[in-house]
Amino acid sequence: MSDPIVAVEHLTLAYPGDRGRPAVSVLTDVSLNMARGGALTLVGPSGSGKSTLLRCLNRLEEPTAGTVRFDGRDVRSLDPRELRRRAALVMQTPVLFEGTVRDNLWLRPAGTPGDFSEARLSEVLIEVGLEPLFLDRDAATLSGGEKQRVTIARALLRDPQALLLDEPTSALDPPNAALVVETISRAREARRLSIVAVTHQPELVRHLGGSLLFLVRGRVEAYERLDGGASAIGDARLQAFLAGESPRAVPAKP
Repeated sequence: MSDPIVAVEHLTLAYPGDRGRPAVSVLTDVSLNMARGGALTLVGPSGSGKSTLLRCLNRLEEPTAGTVRFDGRDVRSLDPRELRRRAALVMQTPVLFEGTVRDNLWLRPAGTPGDFSEARLSEVLIEVGLEPLFLDRDAATLSGGEKQRVTIARALLRDPQALLLDEPTSALDPPNAALVVETISRAREARRLSIVAVTHQPELVRHLGGSLLFLVRGRVEAYERLDGGASAIGDARLQAFLAGESPRAVPAKP
């Protein structure tokens, strides 16, 4: 078996308390491994630390203790800009800047390698299900689903090894959410991308497969694989989630 693309060992994160108050624990002793080309979905009630854990994977948050390895290396040994190119974050609310879609696709840190030619921009738009004519569209006129697919295209232009998805469909109506889910699934298959996603949408989980990690108050309460389908899941809360129940309504672990 090849080395995992992501390996987290005993990760803990706590924020200092104000005015002498105790530290606020966000994540406690989290460990996980994800195979190259695999998928991992982080689920759990709101405020359980899912997005914080996701952000630790590319150093947008720094843990208090424990280690995060990406592609076999401690992330602290990697240049943050290079790490964020290789493990690209797609946020819940798409962030596009003033100008055309082309202008937004061109945006990148100075010195970022890659092919940003007109032909390549057209190719990556087609890859996310948008016509090359979108290059000349004013980004402000796009629908929510179109904006999200442009942000995915911008990430793909940098040829990442992994996509980190933070609720990528939660702000979208069902038709646009379905298009984004299909875009993510297609890109993963075509590029053999590794995917780590935070979501409340069972449909995205069913498309991705892989593993489910259930967080409650920053602790791992369940960690199971979907290889055998939803019927193979033993944890009642994960079964309920896949059946469409909100994590807040899921019964407590016996």
